[in-house]
Amino acid sequence: MNIFTAAVLAVTLVSTLAADVVKIPLKRTNRPEDSFESIVKQLQRFQNRGFRKDEPLKNFGDAQYYGPISIGTPGQQFNVIFDTGSSDLWVPSIHCPKSETACQRHHKYNNASSSTYKANGKPFRIYYGTGNVFGYLSQDSVSVAGIKVRNQTFGEALHESSDFAQVVPDGLLGMGFSSISVAKQPTVFDNMVYQRVVPAPVFSFYLNRNESGGVGGVLTLGGTDPDYYTGNFTFVDVTLEAYWQFKMDSIEIANGSAVACKLGCQAIADTGTSLIAGPIEETDELNRKLGATPVPSQPGLFIFNCSVLSRLPDVTFMLNGTALSLTSEEYTLKVTQIGQTVCVSGFLGVRSMSIWILGDVFLGPYYTQFDKGNTRVGFAKSKDKK
Repeated sequence: MNIFTAAVLAVTLVSTLAADVVKIPLKRTNRPEDSFESIVKQLQRFQNRGFRKDEPLKNFGDAQYYGPISIGTPGQQFNVIFDTGSSDLWVPSIHCPKSETACQRHHKYNNASSSTYKANGKPFRIYYGTGNVFGYLSQDSVSVAGIKVRNQTFGEALHESSDFAQVVPDGLLGMGFSSISVAKQPTVFDNMVYQRVVPAPVFSFYLNRNESGGVGGVLTLGGTDPDYYTGNFTFVDVTLEAYWQFKMDSIEIANGSAVACKLGCQAIADTGTSLIAGPIEETDELNRKLGATPVPSQPGLFIFNCSVLSRLPDVTFMLNGTALSLTSEEYTLKVTQIGQTVCVSGFLGVRSMSIWILGDVFLGPYYTQFDKGNTRVGFAKSKDKK
């Protein structure tokens, strides 16, 4: 039994938990489908940063699902990215210099206006794919869809790299494990569980990739929402409590033969990444067997002839002995390049990467349950919300 599970059981014995799950509608911004150039930039960010077990997975400029929170008393409103690939909450500070363009374009937290603010003052710095955020830590109440968390440690950002100037959300709320928290403090969701304000140590994501869909997605705190999935969940145990990391059996096409992850591999479910990234040698083989053509100037990136998409085979991810398949419409992205439609493979190859990152391309078709009490991830087929 892990420490988190023990804490949850202790809480359950002492007090009755909140009765109902809470749903937060999410908006989506910076769609990767908008242009070929944005896909190239995503690949370059991955190539530049590689993969480290102690850094957030977030690459700003990827597809981002965000929603509202408030900090302080009275509440100060912010839009934040809900990101399972990191574990810290930060928002811009009122004290960031006026020369900081990214900071000035967003809502800023004013600790002097909050009666529940508590000073901390320790410096923090978080590195991302092409930049960083730094400032100092503070403590205050945080509310998400009416769920209030007391004494939450978070970052007041004094500097944000230029990546942040182009995005709509003000900050980021990490939903990974606290072991990768820069602040070395419980996450917002951890504190929701500790303070008994959610009915179960579970949260779930529905991410809508349908362009005509009215809602970008839904984050459910305290459980799952059957309005957004069908059938049963396939569960995989978390193998390392940092990211939401688990063992994947293999990746197969058509005849059931493995074309990637042939001997089993590690994968991460990440709401902060838009595509599927993996070791370049394996994604190259997968893309070639699907009939995709490499982009010479961008190693790891492949395109399809759009006219043959309907004839392409499914790609199947084997998880805990269960087949979870993506159709060609799900694993390709139609983007524009010089006014023309280009069909890009959703499988990106990254040099020096040994792990797979399952982003929006996978998490869109599969409703995803993140179960901290049982340290596992569950996948069920998403309902089509047109």
